[in-house]
Amino acid sequence: MLVTIPSLYCPFEAKIHPQLPLIEQHTNDWIRSFDLLTSEEHYIAFKSYKFAKMTARTYPTASLAFINAASCLNTWLFVLDDMLDHINEQTEKIRDEKFLKKLVGDFVTIFRYNKLPNKSPETYNILASLEDIWQRFIPLTSPTWQSQFTISFTATFQAAFWEAENAVKHRNISLSSYKLMRQFFSGANLGTDMVEPATGIQLPYYVQQERTFMQCVELIRRVICWANDIFSLEKELAHGDSHNLVCVLANEYDISIEKAIDKAAELHDAEIAQFMQLKQELPSYGEAVDAQIQSYFLAMETMVKGFIDWSVKDSLRYIRD
Repeated sequence: MLVTIPSLYCPFEAKIHPQLPLIEQHTNDWIRSFDLLTSEEHYIAFKSYKFAKMTARTYPTASLAFINAASCLNTWLFVLDDMLDHINEQTEKIRDEKFLKKLVGDFVTIFRYNKLPNKSPETYNILASLEDIWQRFIPLTSPTWQSQFTISFTATFQAAFWEAENAVKHRNISLSSYKLMRQFFSGANLGTDMVEPATGIQLPYYVQQERTFMQCVELIRRVICWANDIFSLEKELAHGDSHNLVCVLANEYDISIEKAIDKAAELHDAEIAQFMQLKQELPSYGEAVDAQIQSYFLAMETMVKGFIDWSVKDSLRYIRD
């Protein structure tokens, strides 16, 4: 079906990294160096998706070393996402639960021990490319961040198991479950985790664990997901994928897809407004820490705006095949 994309409320400033051409060249060279795609057609398609530009819009002040690594990670995640979503003879095994759990265990081994766990031909390129990214992250991040990112990465793929099982068993997903899980299987949690090394802002642990701050971070993750679900709806419907906020809303409220699209946009806008209100309610921690928190929020706002602009202005990712 033809989907009309509603206008989404996003009162945040657009920014972009000044070294975008270098980031694009690095990302395109990197994905070929690990032979991550199966054909020249796929490489051309991935180039049109402009993942490097998405990263440049979401982390516009990052060092070149960090943003190159982050762009490669985002591209790597989309490669894996396509493997899981579009199964063919070459990638059929990746949907097997035991195979997936072993693969995720290998990911965690890379993060914990900084080395490749095995050199099996069927997973070597995926693991070697992730190991390359991780080796570049290590000197740019703190051990504390690395530990947290490992937990977040594991959560992302545990949520991916949940998504895959729902698809296999044709489960109808409740709205409450979807709201909880979407931020993880989308990788939005990884996006917010990367704000710290991208900006150099290291907030005290007591701030990161404060209830209102955590709510703000979760809202940022969710509005990115809701925008993505609206932008990708037409393509996902064509592929028979119901893991989309619009489909969940249509089932939850027994309404048409058209009405569910409007409802999804309303939820997106309401949660943007909720974030704007909540960030004003955070307790004060003194002038220096408060300034850091505001800079951190500004970086997350830039991420939201960057993703929307990339989806609408830059990428062919969500154009139906």
